[in-house]
Amino acid sequence: MLDGLKSPSHSLLLIEGGDENFHGPSQLRPEPCGWTYEIDLDRNIFHVCGMPFFSLECLPDDAVFLQYISDDGITADHYGHAACPLECPPENRYKKPTPPIVHNSELETYQSLMCTGSQVALSDLLAVSDGLSQDEHVRVTLLEVMIGQCMFSSAIGREIYEIELLNDHNQITDDQWSIACFMASITFIPQMFDDIQCIYHCKLKRKEFTWVREDTVVYIATHLYDERCLQASVSRLINVILEQTNHSGHYFGIAFSVFHCAVVKVVKNAHTMSFSHTSALQFLPSFYADSPSTPGITALARLGYRIDPALFRRALEACHYVRYSGIYLKESLVQRADRSDDMPPTTICPTLPLELWREIACYLTHPFHLIVLGLVSRLCRQAVSMVLRCTHLCGYRLVSAPQERPEYRKENLSLRAASFSAVRNGIPTTVDVGVTGMLNDRLPEQRMIIPLEIKDSYFHLTLSADP
Repeated sequence: MLDGLKSPSHSLLLIEGGDENFHGPSQLRPEPCGWTYEIDLDRNIFHVCGMPFFSLECLPDDAVFLQYISDDGITADHYGHAACPLECPPENRYKKPTPPIVHNSELETYQSLMCTGSQVALSDLLAVSDGLSQDEHVRVTLLEVMIGQCMFSSAIGREIYEIELLNDHNQITDDQWSIACFMASITFIPQMFDDIQCIYHCKLKRKEFTWVREDTVVYIATHLYDERCLQASVSRLINVILEQTNHSGHYFGIAFSVFHCAVVKVVKNAHTMSFSHTSALQFLPSFYADSPSTPGITALARLGYRIDPALFRRALEACHYVRYSGIYLKESLVQRADRSDDMPPTTICPTLPLELWREIACYLTHPFHLIVLGLVSRLCRQAVSMVLRCTHLCGYRLVSAPQERPEYRKENLSLRAASFSAVRNGIPTTVDVGVTGMLNDRLPEQRMIIPLEIKDSYFHLTLSADP
């Protein structure tokens, strides 16, 4: 099969000087070169350039092999990664592992408590309309861009392909966990992104369960498309909610496998407890997708848009000027943000309506200025919290996203970039995110640091705005 390749450098294994120079196989991939081939005997997969291609149990014939791998160029998916093409016969394509065995004991919680629905629409879980508000549409579109940028990254894209080949959640590496938890949680942090000198969101530390809000917890799983795996993940989420929370109310859990997600709602009353959940929703677009939209991305973005009583405090803690202004100042500001009192009635602040304070807050572009206004009074803090629910990028407040993605010059760029209508200092403009200067080289670019670090390198987004 490999004889058709044109040079020895393309061969599967080349030994020069005999056995004495051969040190055996290595789990470390070689430095970047033209071609690499790997044989995975554990999973019966033939890898090309670090990506899974063919099944070792049924390799394609010479003609088909050379059709996909030749000097004319290797086949690539829509995000630029070397990939087994869609037209490859199923018998030749690499096989994904079957779901793991789920023991009955892992389903006890699911089966013993009252389930009010197992395929509930997210709008019913949240008691909201099916249609998205303008701010929700912005948040959904930005999340689509972030996921698309992750898929476009060579390091992250390769890890995603590897996640697909895991046998169960116990095999998830630290980098894979970071990618998965980032995707599941990024929409729950204050939607303020800027240079690290202005805004800094802490990177999450690995835990089995990650609380992204006081009422919302994330669990990284695998094989959620399998009913028993889904129910086992729901059981784990319910258990941790019952263990960690003593108060009555509504709580949410997110089972997340990168490729799918499911949202669980737990209702706790004084003497009763019930739960409901969505089906396993597709989260990650296909690497051959023509659209960046999926039900899972929309679901998590809408879940993250819910009113968060702690939003102002969380935004305060992400502000660079607070983080690096000294422990005493930081603690005093946090205490002030949490206080229940307000300005004395003799001041002018309470006499102004909430709507007017919100309009004032909308003119403030620097995160620290918003924080300062929110510390004036409880009414100001309420107005600022309303503005903080909007998305802020490098001093621009995103107002709306187009209903249809523009056709960028570069092929498939719409899978990882978008244009938004925005305002800054009350002046409307257009902001391009993820475009990296391809639309207009004359527009200056700004880089936003995103809380995801893979291979000792931080993930970032680029932004450019019309003058």
